[in-house]
Amino acid sequence: MLDTYIPIHQRSKGTARVVLGHDGAVVDLFQQGSAKAILPRVHTDVPEVVFLNTSGGLTGGDRLSFFLDIADETTVMAATQTAERAYASSGGSAEVDVDIRVGSGAFCLWMPQETILFESASMQRKTRVTLAEGARYLGVETLVLGRAAMGEVPRNLDFSDLRQVFLADGVPLHAEQIALTSNTLLSRENRAGLAGNTVFASLVYVASDAQDHLEHVRRIANATAVVSAWGNRLLVRVEGGDSWDVRLTLVPIIKALGINHVPRVWQI
Repeated sequence: MLDTYIPIHQRSKGTARVVLGHDGAVVDLFQQGSAKAILPRVHTDVPEVVFLNTSGGLTGGDRLSFFLDIADETTVMAATQTAERAYASSGGSAEVDVDIRVGSGAFCLWMPQETILFESASMQRKTRVTLAEGARYLGVETLVLGRAAMGEVPRNLDFSDLRQVFLADGVPLHAEQIALTSNTLLSRENRAGLAGNTVFASLVYVASDAQDHLEHVRRIANATAVVSAWGNRLLVRVEGGDSWDVRLTLVPIIKALGINHVPRVWQI
C-alpha cells in the first residue's frame, strides 16, 4: 500500500507591539514573525507608526496581531504600509487582532490602508480601542471587493470585522460589525446594501466634541458621504466603485477632524 501524502500548508503568524511615551518617544518595540512596525522619519510634530505584514497577504490559518499603546497627552498617527489582501482560503480563517490603547488626553488616528477581499477569502478581524479620560480616537477602515481593473467580482466570502471602542473602565462607547458572506453578496445590488458598489469605508471619530463637527463635515462631504453624530461619536460612510476616489473623499474629512495631513504611506 502506498503511503498517502497529506500536504502541510505553511501559515503566517506575527505580532508587532509599539509603546510610545510622551512626544512619541519609543518605550517598547516588539516584532515577531511576519508582523513588523516601523516609525518613519516625518517632518511634522505628529509621530507616525506604520505596521506591515511581510507575508504579502492573508489566507486561512494565518494569525496576525498589532498592538499600539500611546502615552498621555500625545498625538500619534498610525497606518499600514500597504493594502492588506485576503486571498482564497483552503481551510479555516485568517485572524487579525488590533489592540489600541490611548492615554489620558491623547489622540490616536488609526488609518490602515484598504483591505482587499478576493474570491473565497475567509477572514476574521477584531479591533479593540481603549480610551483613557479625555482621549480621542479617529478610525478609518476601507474594504474593497476584488480588483476592479481585473474585472473581479467576488461571489463567495466569509468576512467578519468587529470594531469596538471602550473607556478604560470597560464602559463601551462604540461598536460596529461588518459581515460579508455569500448570502450578503447575492443582495449586493440592493440599495439597502452595497448598492452595487465595490468599495466602502467607515470613519468613526470618538471625542467629547464629536457632535460639534457634524455640520462642517456634512458640508465637506457634499453628498458624497453619509454623516451622522450622536453622543460622543461622529460616523461617516462612503461607498463607491474606486478606492482612490473613496480615499479622496475621506482625506478632507480626516483633516477637518484631526490634523492637516494624512500618513505618508497614503501618498496623497
